[in-house]
Amino acid sequence: MLSRECNNESKETFEKALPLPLADEQKQTLREDGTPYYVQLAAIIRRQIADDTWNIGDRLPTLKQLVAAFGVSPMTVRHALAGLETEGLISAERGRGTFVTAKPETTGTVPYLLTRSPSQRGGELSFRVVASRPAQGELRIVPEDGGPLDSYRYMKRIFSRNGAPFTVGEYFVATDIYNFIPEKLWASELISTLLYDTKESGLANVRQTFRVVSSMPQEAAELGIRVHDPVVRVRRIFQNTHKEVICLAQLVYRTDGVVFDINIDLEDRNRLLELGGFPES
Repeated sequence: MLSRECNNESKETFEKALPLPLADEQKQTLREDGTPYYVQLAAIIRRQIADDTWNIGDRLPTLKQLVAAFGVSPMTVRHALAGLETEGLISAERGRGTFVTAKPETTGTVPYLLTRSPSQRGGELSFRVVASRPAQGELRIVPEDGGPLDSYRYMKRIFSRNGAPFTVGEYFVATDIYNFIPEKLWASELISTLLYDTKESGLANVRQTFRVVSSMPQEAAELGIRVHDPVVRVRRIFQNTHKEVICLAQLVYRTDGVVFDINIDLEDRNRLLELGGFPES
């Protein structure tokens, strides 16, 4: 028979603590945006398994602990755990608790910056054009972007890696520039490459913003993810010397398939502060 000390040691091993929200954080943990609480709770646990907060073999907190931590009903917790068990990530053992049994599957990482045409990469990276027509208000140029031109061409592309979608891109390209570049190139080359390589585009400045947001139904369907899963939304503005917008691009990346790989020049202090995102003090 095991000693009391051994039993206690085993219990501590099985009950590895997971950081749980404090009482005053409960309302901030789960969103009030219409997403079912069990979906959000399952997403939190799934993410913590993926991030190695919990490892295979670790025991999850009890039903009572999860109810208290997230301020939800026992039924909500059971529903969330049932979904994770169906995915094969956890397993409930009668009399012992619920244990992590597997890690969520993740896609291979894809650098966000593509500098060559996907068609030149042996099929590993590719895109398909799903829309190309005169713009009808699909995207909106705001004053902060720069001055608008008379008319634009709207294009939409879905990028894939090894057959799996990882980015949806929507574009407003100035009609004059679109008409100048041969049609076949718009179907095979990256838009940023065409603008950079075509002197007549007048490209003089590019800036972009990044936001992590919840995916909308159409984005989720196109990327093969769940509605409200986090995605990275990139808004990229191409301007000419007159600060007019020659192209506006909005790209949505799966967060499990993109890595932002940026070299930081330690000799350029201002650049370091800019990338770090903190003010000088």
